[in-house]
Amino acid sequence: MKYGYVSVFALALAGCGGGSGDGTEDVPAPLSVAYTGVWGIDGLAVVMVSQSSISTYVFDDSKGCYEADFFNVVASTANSVTSKDVTTGEQSTTSFSLAGAALKLKEGKDELELPALQSFWPTPGCANPQNLTTVKAELELAYLPPSVTINRTASQLSQIEYNYAISFDLNKNGKTDEGDIAFQILHFNNPQFFPANHSLPLVDLGAQIWTNIPENGTGRLLSTSLFSTMAIGLQQQGNTLTFVAQVPQHAALMRLSEDTPVRAQAFIRYSQPETTVLPGYADGPWKWSDAEHVDVLPESGTLIPNTFVDQRMTDPAGDLLKGQAQWVDIKSLKLTYN
Repeated sequence: MKYGYVSVFALALAGCGGGSGDGTEDVPAPLSVAYTGVWGIDGLAVVMVSQSSISTYVFDDSKGCYEADFFNVVASTANSVTSKDVTTGEQSTTSFSLAGAALKLKEGKDELELPALQSFWPTPGCANPQNLTTVKAELELAYLPPSVTINRTASQLSQIEYNYAISFDLNKNGKTDEGDIAFQILHFNNPQFFPANHSLPLVDLGAQIWTNIPENGTGRLLSTSLFSTMAIGLQQQGNTLTFVAQVPQHAALMRLSEDTPVRAQAFIRYSQPETTVLPGYADGPWKWSDAEHVDVLPESGTLIPNTFVDQRMTDPAGDLLKGQAQWVDIKSLKLTYN
C-alpha cells in the first residue's frame, strides 16, 4: 500500500513523539520558509521540505535499505501543503508547526515531531522497481585535454575551477530543486590535497553523487555529497566523460527511469588565461579571453531521455552561454540504464 509522505513517517516513527499542530491558515500562500529544511532521524526516516517539493527517505528494516519518494507541492498556505506523489499521483495535505528546533507535522489524525538534521546518509538504497541496477551517463564535449591544471595561483581560494554535471529531475517538475541529484565532477581551488598549479588527468578529480537539500529555515538550496560513500565510476575516452553509478549507492536512484528528465552542465573558471601554446592540445587557454566558460544542455528546462533515439541528446556546436573553451562545449549526452 502507498501512503502519503506523513503517513509513511507516522508508521516509521510510531512512538517517537508528536503533539498538536498550529491552526492552518486558509489564505493561499507559499509555505513559510521556517518549515523548509531537512528533518528526521538518520538511519530511520528523513523528510526534506521546500516550498515547491517534498522528499522522503524511510529505512526499511526488513530489506535493510532506504525507500525514497518524491512529491510536488500543488497548493499551499503559510502553514500547510497539499502534495502530489510523483509515482502514484496520490495527494495528501499536511500542516506544519515548530517545536523549538523540531518540525511538527499533522496529516489527518497522524502527528509526529522530527528534529532538524544537517545531513544524512541515504545509502544503501532499495531496489529500483524497474529492475535497473546501473546508470551510465556519457557526456561528449567538443574537446577534452589530456590533463588540466588545478589550484591555480591565478584563481582565488575556494573558487570552483572545474564542474561537469548530469542532473536528474527526480520530482519531474522541470527544474533543479530540492531532492534532485547529480553525477558531478566538482573541484574547488584548495591546495590541501594537491599543490598549487598541479596538472593531472581530469578523471583524477573523481566524480560523486550530489544531492540538493533545502537549508533549514532559509528557503535556500544547498548541494552536498558524502565523498566516501557517493564516489562513482568516471572514465575519459577521447572527448567523452563517462559516469557510472550503481543504484544502491543512493536511495534516490530507486526512482530513476528512462523518462526521468535530465540536464547537463559544463563549467570551468580559468582566471588570467596563459598565452603559451600547449603542445599536443587542440584547444587551450591561449585561445581564450574570458575567465569563465559555460555550456548547458538544454539551455533551459530539462530533456526526457527516452524521447530521443538511443537516449542520445545532442547540443549545437559553439553555443556556449559564456566563454570560448571547447573544454565545456557539450556535443551530446547519452544515458544507458541496465
